[in-house]
Amino acid sequence: MPSVRIPQVLHEQTFARYLTAVIVSSLGGGMATVALAFAMLELGGVTDLGIVILAREIPLVIFVLLGGVFADRWRRRTILVSTDLIKAASQGATAFLLFTGQADVVLVAALQAVFGLAGAFSRPATTGLVREAVSERRLQEANALLSLSRSVLSIAGPAIGALIVAAGSPALALGIDAATFLVSALLLFSMRLPGVVRVAAASVLGELRAGWREFISRRWAVIMIASFGLFQLTYFPAMFVLGPSVAKNELGGPTAWGAILAVESLGAVVGGLIAFRIRVRRPLIATNLVVLPSGLLLIGLAAPLPLPVLIALSCAVGVGFSLGGTIWETTLQRNVPEHALSRISSYDWFGSVALNPVGYLFIGPLAEAIGTPTALIASGALNMVVCFLVLLAPSVRSVRMGSEAASPGTPQAPIEVVQADLVGAGDEGG
Repeated sequence: MPSVRIPQVLHEQTFARYLTAVIVSSLGGGMATVALAFAMLELGGVTDLGIVILAREIPLVIFVLLGGVFADRWRRRTILVSTDLIKAASQGATAFLLFTGQADVVLVAALQAVFGLAGAFSRPATTGLVREAVSERRLQEANALLSLSRSVLSIAGPAIGALIVAAGSPALALGIDAATFLVSALLLFSMRLPGVVRVAAASVLGELRAGWREFISRRWAVIMIASFGLFQLTYFPAMFVLGPSVAKNELGGPTAWGAILAVESLGAVVGGLIAFRIRVRRPLIATNLVVLPSGLLLIGLAAPLPLPVLIALSCAVGVGFSLGGTIWETTLQRNVPEHALSRISSYDWFGSVALNPVGYLFIGPLAEAIGTPTALIASGALNMVVCFLVLLAPSVRSVRMGSEAASPGTPQAPIEVVQADLVGAGDEGG
């Protein structure tokens, strides 16, 4: 029988522990997504659910840049352990309120705001931590494996959560989610990373200014992240606000919509598998080209095209998102110096999500004004035009999958200098 090839990156124990932590917490997160939605619908309604989601997203948008500063200033492992503990407390308290019947929209929204605040500090730290935990030559393999794992869990987590909610209560699934963050924190704490000493500016404001200079000095990063913001401004609001309406009125209802979303997740799994093997010379060109099916899907929904065609497009979207995300993360890690990686990653997160609320606010009135099909076509066309315009930028076309940070003479392990009053040296082994 043919042997099963184990990814070489799994032989690196530090990364293996990190991957396990991601798997555990992602599984719990998928369950919590379903549980929180049904909990709020039981307590109030759609408006209450919207308030809770907004309460979680606002701190993320406001504080993610600050999170990037601290992730380049402090040990990233310490930040991720701390934020996992905060997330565990937030979800555990939410579960307790639901178990005891004391939950209301204000209390749950406040706890989810704490969860979002923790996310603002954890997200920029993840990109830099992967680079610390993985050898240079296995970065893409590590990112592909992380993407593949999240894609699989995006299917399994909500399904398990739905079963738990149906068999018990939303509170139980949220309680399990809290426990997964505790397990994740323990795994992250046990990671063995190289000794890291950091140079910290005199003030957080100084770090923000330095991060901004690092960011704007890389025109390719500015252009790409700006395009991400424009992409998400239209794609996700159009897809998740207008898409269900089209499915209800034209495609047969929730079953059709569920099939479209499920196949996108399956496509993401395929994209993760492809990312293990593919090697591209011009990564940013590839990143833009592989997401073009998303615009085609929106235009297809406007017609609407037959359901099998839409399902095929959705699968291609999933492949593109997963593959493009892996290539982009690896490009950042190989083309940005370690000392600035989390701050530039925080601009990536900020640029990607900052315009989402605007899109969700205006997509409904826009569809009422010009019609749902026209709004979908406009959104899809804008997504594709943005992708092609980005390819015209020389700085984007010139980026290779090399590493400005890992140029000859640069050590693989990050070696920096740290202020003693910020982080003590020699405790990285836990």
